[in-house]
Amino acid sequence: MLPRAEPKDWEEVLELLDFPASLSEIKKRARDIGGIDHEVHEIIGRLPRDSYDSLEDFLQDVREIYLADGIAPDKLPV
Repeated sequence: MLPRAEPKDWEEVLELLDFPASLSEIKKRARDIGGIDHEVHEIIGRLPRDSYDSLEDFLQDVREIYLADGIAPDKLPV
């Protein structure tokens, strides 16, 4: 199984985020970007925390969602 979103989709979101960030702020920033794969919004909607203190925490949860969905570690877009 392969992710639909590409690294560039996630890079566009990450460029706009400042940490710490609330989940609602992360969702808003992602919505403000046009042209990114819908999968990015789907994954963000499944994040387990209400806020993220660091980029590393955010990326860890994103990666864990992909891994739980059966995406191989070497195919992760982030």
